[in-house]
Parts: sequence; structure tokens; C-alpha cells
Amino acid sequence: MNDIKVTKDHPIDTRTDPPSRWTINDQKCVTNPRHPSEEIAEILSVLVQLSLKDIPLKEQLRLILQHVFSVSWLSLQSKGAVFLVGDDPGVLVMTAQCGLAAPLLSICERVPFGHCLCGQAASLKEVQYAPCIDERHCNSYSGILPHGHYCIPIETEAGVLGVLTFYIEEGHTRSEKEVEFLRAVIAVLAGIIEHLRVQEKLKDALATLRKALGGTIEVVASMIERRDPYTAGHQRRVANLARAIATEMGLSQDQIDAIRLAGVIHDLGKISVPVEILTYPGKLGDVEMALIKRHPDVGYETLKMIDFPWPIAQIVWQHHEKMDGSGYPLGLTGEQIMPEARVLCVADVVEAMVSHRPYRPALGLEKAIDEISRNRGILYDAMVVDAALKLLKEEGFQIDREVKK
Repeated sequence: MNDIKVTKDHPIDTRTDPPSRWTINDQKCVTNPRHPSEEIAEILSVLVQLSLKDIPLKEQLRLILQHVFSVSWLSLQSKGAVFLVGDDPGVLVMTAQCGLAAPLLSICERVPFGHCLCGQAASLKEVQYAPCIDERHCNSYSGILPHGHYCIPIETEAGVLGVLTFYIEEGHTRSEKEVEFLRAVIAVLAGIIEHLRVQEKLKDALATLRKALGGTIEVVASMIERRDPYTAGHQRRVANLARAIATEMGLSQDQIDAIRLAGVIHDLGKISVPVEILTYPGKLGDVEMALIKRHPDVGYETLKMIDFPWPIAQIVWQHHEKMDGSGYPLGLTGEQIMPEARVLCVADVVEAMVSHRPYRPALGLEKAIDEISRNRGILYDAMVVDAALKLLKEEGFQIDREVKK
């Protein structure tokens, strides 16, 4: 009896990849064959679902190719590529591919409109079909295997976005049924590409806005520090420690950014407190302490008018709240306090204790560690304290180290 070779065409991830297709002695056979209309509906549905996944465009396009290859009645080789129009409007750039030979990855990296089958599909805005390697195949190399092509332009009302190319067996007869299906895939693909490009533009715009707002916060922080030389650098050191704690806790990048920027400006409200009180070398009276304790309110009222992409105003407002409700100005408890504010609170306490103040010398790191350890779960969030202790005791975090902006 002849040996039977059984292999998978593709490594299949059941969460994202198409149904299994197997090869027996190099002949494709499909498990659980279905009616073509069912396969078409399923593939198009999967492509739409892919567009909603938070994965890079290149990976989405590669998965789309794999799903199309899985359609049992399509006479396609498991080879193909997606070309998109890049910065140069007259050039196609290979953005994703499956199964292409190494020489083609270089030869076909950039294809001008009108050049080879892909470029002709883009310039003519028509499906290009070739049953073999004919004179239209400008891009070739020594040892290239016989094959044919479907090259379909990806179009929208705005123009050509790119070209989708599939390999077919040499001598394959063009099928309008296949072309019709591939056009349906193209229609979905065009929507996916446009959607992702809009999302990328929004992300770029948001990143620019965040950078500008971050710069504004830095300027305001510098103004505060110039009023109070004793706390110069305090806000930046608190921000740096708070960011390190948040990172140690595994908080999201968005939360980490919010915590750092809120830390840089958390004492903004002190701009309403007379400098004489801020720099007074003795114990303050009740009236003066009442003014000091108003600074979170003043900071919140000032910042709430700015449309930050992070809850900066709320974090600043709550950074003196304590888990048992003994903090100020709102007397919040436990889960009522934002996680970001709980992180900032611990960082603020630690930095204040290890630094010199006009009314007392620096207390030192050991006393700061003792303070947050004794009040873990009482005044301070237990998870925040644990992360801070790991940084300070095990990892040797230096509070006065150079602050990264």
C-alpha cells in the first residue's frame, strides 16, 4: 500500500483562522463540505468581524487572505497578496501576503500603476486575469513556477485603494462565479481599509492633542513651583513615583498617562494660597490649614473647564482622600476614590515625607515606608501600597532620580 501524506495547508488558530483544509498526496479535500452560498455568507461575515478586532491592518489583511483560501470551491492556490496605495499615489505597496516566494517579496515590494498585472488592475480599474505567465508578467525571476492570476482592484468613490491578487493553477479557466465572489470580498475589504485608516488618523490626531495638553500642564506646573521654592520639583517627583507604581500594578497605559500628568499638576490649587503660608516655618493655625486644604477644590475648579482626554481634574480633586474617609475635601471612602487618585495619594505621602519642608526636616525613606505599611488598607489602598513597597524596598527606586517627561 502506498503511504498517504496528510498535512495542513495552514497553521490554524480556531479563534481567527478558517476551517481546516487538508492535503492527501497533494490533492485538496475539504472536511464537512458545505453549500457554496453558505461558505460565501460565512466568509463575508468573518471579514466584517475581523474589521472590528483591535489588530494591525497588516495582520487583518493576512487573515483575510487565509479565509478566502479556505473557500472549497474556489480554484485558488494558497498564495496571494494585498497591495495598497501608499504615500505615492501612483505606486502599489505590498502590505500583506501569504505563500509568496522570497524573490517576489523584493521584486513586488513596490509596483507602479500600469506595471505588471497588479499595476494594470490599478490603472485600468478592471479585473486582470491570466491563465499563465504571459507577456504582462513584468516581474519575474529565474525558477518561477507556472501559475496564473486574478488581480482585482480595491476601489471606493475616492479612487483606487489597492489591488488584491490571487494565484491560480496554470491553465485554469476564468470563472465569473469566482470573479463575482472576489468582487464581494473586495467590497468588504475596501470598507475595512477605509475604516482602519480613519481610526489611524484619529489616533494620530489624539496623540498630537495629548502632547500639546501635556506641554501645557508642564508650563503650569513650572509656574506653581516658582511660587514655592521649597516644593520645587515635588510635583515632578510625585508624578515619577506615581507612574512607576501604576506601571508596577499593571494599570493601562491610558491610566498611567493620566496619573503622571495629574501628578505633575496635582498642587495647582496652591496657587490660591498666599506664599507666606506655603513657606511658613512653623506650625500653621486652623485658618491657615483650612486654606491649604482648599487646594484640591481650587485645582479641580480650574482644571474641569479643560477638555482633557484623561480625568485630570477628578484625580487632582481626590488625591488627598483616604480609604477610611478621613481625607479631604470630599471625605470619600474605599471604592468611591478613583484608582488613579489612590496611586497619587501614596506617591504624594512618600515624597513629602522624604523631602525637606519649611516646617520640618526630611523624615527619611524608612519612616515613609513605615507610614504606608502601618496604614495599608486603612488610609491607603492595599494594592497601591504593595506596589510602592516593592519598588522602594526590593527594586531600589530612587525618588530623587532624574524625572522623565
